[in-house]
Amino acid sequence: MERNTILEQLKREALYAQRSFSKELLYQTYGKAQMARKLEVLTQSEFEEINRMTVYYMNTDKEYIRHCNESVTK
Repeated sequence: MERNTILEQLKREALYAQRSFSKELLYQTYGKAQMARKLEVLTQSEFEEINRMTVYYMNTDKEYIRHCNESVTK
C-alpha cells in the first residue's frame, strides 16, 4: 500500500472511532499508527496527525469527555 493510502485509512478509522465515542477503537488506531511509524510508512508529522485524532482527542475533546463521564455515572 502507498503511504497516502495508509494515512487516509488511519484518518477514516480515527474519525469513525471519534463518532463512535470508542476508546478501544481510538487506541487501536493509534497502535496501528505507531506500527506504521516504526516501519517508516508514516512520517513523524503524519504520525502526529493521527496522534491528535486519537490520544490527544480523548484527552481534550469536551464532547468526548462529557460522553465518557456520562457513561460512567449511568
